[in-house]
Amino acid sequence: MNAVLQSVDEAWFETAERCWCGGRSDTPSPNSSEYRVCPRCGAHFAKRRLKPDCIGKFYSYEGYWQQRQQSKLHPTLWERQRLLEADGRVQCWIDHIERHTGEVRGTAVEVGCAEGTLLLHLRTLGWQTVGLEPDAETAAGVNARTGLDVRAGVFPDVAAPTCDLFVACDVLEHVPDPLRFLQAAREALRPGGILFLQLPLIERENPDFGHMTDKVFDSQEHVFIYSRSALATLLETAEFEVLENGSAWRRAHEIVIARRTDRPARTVRHLANLPEMFSREWTGFIDELNAFAAPLGLRQFTNWSKLWEYPWIWHHGLNKIDWRGKRVLDLGSEQSPFPWWLAQKGAHVTLVETGRNWIEQWEAVRAALGGVQVDWQIVDSCRLPFADNTFDVVTSFSVIEHQDDKVLAAAEVARVLKPGGRFGISFDICEPTRGMTFPEWNGRALTMREFELAIWNQPAFGQSAAPIWNVEDIGPFRRWHRTTAPHHNYVTGAAILVKQPPSWWQRFFGGAK
Repeated sequence: MNAVLQSVDEAWFETAERCWCGGRSDTPSPNSSEYRVCPRCGAHFAKRRLKPDCIGKFYSYEGYWQQRQQSKLHPTLWERQRLLEADGRVQCWIDHIERHTGEVRGTAVEVGCAEGTLLLHLRTLGWQTVGLEPDAETAAGVNARTGLDVRAGVFPDVAAPTCDLFVACDVLEHVPDPLRFLQAAREALRPGGILFLQLPLIERENPDFGHMTDKVFDSQEHVFIYSRSALATLLETAEFEVLENGSAWRRAHEIVIARRTDRPARTVRHLANLPEMFSREWTGFIDELNAFAAPLGLRQFTNWSKLWEYPWIWHHGLNKIDWRGKRVLDLGSEQSPFPWWLAQKGAHVTLVETGRNWIEQWEAVRAALGGVQVDWQIVDSCRLPFADNTFDVVTSFSVIEHQDDKVLAAAEVARVLKPGGRFGISFDICEPTRGMTFPEWNGRALTMREFELAIWNQPAFGQSAAPIWNVEDIGPFRRWHRTTAPHHNYVTGAAILVKQPPSWWQRFFGGAK
């Protein structure tokens, strides 16, 4: 690559330790030491990125569109229209767009519209068009030359108008916060509106970009280089349905098309879903748990359904508890940091496992923490060796699929809980009729109906209605889950159940202890 002529101030950049999904990584990209590969979503992310208030400076008319483009042997701003029309690129875009919009001629918004070639063609076809460019001089120049409505500002800090088609060609890889960008694009789109993207995507069969690799892995410009599956995860997290994810104009100019989805409003989502799992609240909790676990040699969670399970249980009721003096029973503890984390908050925790192989580590962790109240029991069945009404909280993270008698397991939890005590349970769900499979060596996952019958409807929990399952989230989550391991062809659920106080007749007749 030729030397870059654009004057770039290193103070415009900040160090980036995380992917958009919250994942951290020390694994360098095989294509550039300036990038890391995220274990959570698979994207390659640059170790630095432009500060939000410096984006307009970097993408200036003279610095970016003239000097920088020339130095990379790319056409400058006013040379682009002739090239984009001559090489068939614009017609390719139009063909893809019309395949999904049909006869619709509404409002089209293009972020990063540059010289406006695509918008000019869309306007000729009957679309109302609006462009957005981060630099005011560029926006004014394009408006003066074309008559297009081009507005200055960095999206989404500068909002886009309501539209039917949202376009970002060679833009998303530059965006420091792509989830926020896509969420704002979704808000701009009308229900059912179409999102059109072109950007470099790493193909499984082609792990680099050939002679374009250095230009693609330009860490000053490109914050993220996605694979197709990583981009699909991002889009589905932003609540888009991916319609097309296999096309390209040419290598390093891949095309992805998605549609805005509108999920049913739900007060609780019992099945794992990407919007919750990759939210700041969920990833922040996992960061805290991992930071606690690391120096103790306990398990850390990077790319597994536990990224959703632990925050769900915590944020759906356990976060309101004053843990000082509370009795906690944790089932299937192994190397989980969660019960130890609760013990540091003042809880008296009892760990339960089926084998003694964890005891040496538990003793070391207890000694390292000092002063925590943690003990353990080794059990070999679903029956629990504890008195009735002993614990304030019982936690069970993906344990029920390993328990042979799931009805008895739920009954035992109900028995040892105090009235008003909470049972936080996560569980694997396998619905064969939906194409799911569960490995035999990992126990037996429940169907949603089996969970209701065996766990949810346990009489002590007094549920008056069945859970309303967010089945609309199954497909996106399962697609992501399968990228973490081939056998993860199932989904995960969670619930908080509360033991009800005995009724008056139970107290009168001694039916409850």
